Amino acid sequence: MKIIKIKPQGFCKGVIYAINIVEKTLNDKNVKKPIYMLGNIVHNKNIVNSFRKKGIIVLEGQSREEMIEQVQSGTVIITAHGACNKIKTRAKEKGLTVIDATCRNVDRTHQLIKDKLDNGYIVYYYGKEKHPETEGVLGISSDITLITENTDLTLIPKNKGKAFLTNQTTMSYFDVYQIYEKLKQIIPKLELGEEVCSATRRRQEAVLLYRETIDLCIVVGDALSNNTKKLKEVAEKNGINAIQIEDASQLAYYDLSDYKTVGVTAGASTPNDIVDEVIAVLKMKENTSN
Repeated sequence: MKIIKIKPQGFCKGVIYAINIVEKTLNDKNVKKPIYMLGNIVHNKNIVNSFRKKGIIVLEGQSREEMIEQVQSGTVIITAHGACNKIKTRAKEKGLTVIDATCRNVDRTHQLIKDKLDNGYIVYYYGKEKHPETEGVLGISSDITLITENTDLTLIPKNKGKAFLTNQTTMSYFDVYQIYEKLKQIIPKLELGEEVCSATRRRQEAVLLYRETIDLCIVVGDALSNNTKKLKEVAEKNGINAIQIEDASQLAYYDLSDYKTVGVTAGASTPNDIVDEVIAVLKMKENTSN
């Protein structure tokens, strides 16, 4: 078995930014305790658990609105996925310190949507239902229409005015353009603001470069990570066999003996050491079979 490490890998800028903010908050003696996090800082269990061990309380709930009501004092951290102003305002009303670790790409999408709404556009947003990033965007205005992979675009009312389509930053950029082309047939004046982040896009493009080279793509990343899920989908939609695992231990569930060339890629919140361990186990399997 030949093993190819498909680059880029490692944390994206948004994940690094969020982790650094949390570390800085933990080390600041003046920060009000206890410190709460509104969900997972990023979608990777290893990172989240490491912060739990350091004393951060990671909140769970159906929504950020539900989570914020669990906090009565101290500090709350907005995760990399962002949150709408309503959440931040509510936190301040409760006298809480707010630490914002929102990814800059997500911030930019929020501002783009606000600008379009202010200029009289009908806004459509392609995202994953109940994902924290999508939740944050929908909290901007009730006038935003959510489009998911299950939405029947033919049922969307025709709009003759200004219309704008944008997306969750961790989606497949191939899917974004396909939805745009279909929706434009219904809404001729539709404009596109494609907001797939560069880290997500580069990983998707890199996998496709090996389409004729590999006969299996192993995608390493947390089950909750949308950009990881989309990496696997992009591979499969382009004829590449693909599996998604969280760490090397899950390789035990698969028979890889028939694959000659395996590519290993990873989501934007997957630590390098986890990928290195996966590759090490693959090499061990290779040596054992020889």
